[in-house]
Amino acid sequence: MSLQQHFDGSRPTATGAPVRVFADVARVPRTPAPRGWNNPAVVAVVGMPLSVSLTWIPFVPPLLGVLALALVLGYAAAAAVGWFSWPQSRDDALAEAAWVAAQSGYRVDLREGALRWFDRDGTARCATVLRGAHGWDLVLEDRPAGEDVPA
Repeated sequence: MSLQQHFDGSRPTATGAPVRVFADVARVPRTPAPRGWNNPAVVAVVGMPLSVSLTWIPFVPPLLGVLALALVLGYAAAAAVGWFSWPQSRDDALAEAAWVAAQSGYRVDLREGALRWFDRDGTARCATVLRGAHGWDLVLEDRPAGEDVPA
């Protein structure tokens, strides 16, 4: 089973062999995922000069620039809501994933945003929450947890 389609540029591109995949442990926000085109700062920095320049074009009514500025600020505010809802959604998905795995009989530890699970021998293994097709997916991996995970 290839998990490559679940990874984007900000996440690692290789995982261990998945032991178990829990699909849709939590919902993703309805807003688009944070990207450059919906970054509220980029929208405001690009949109404001464009709307101001509309007021200087001789044959365009100046009110069109004011209307464009209001639309840009409204879109930037909506983009900010979406932009800041994704990290909170992932944090909620970590807690929900830990609960789902524990209900299925796995020993799971969530500490400082790092999720890991323990096999029968008590060895800490990696667990990852990834964006799946319809929600956040929990992937329990066969590779040992890194040393940067707190004990």
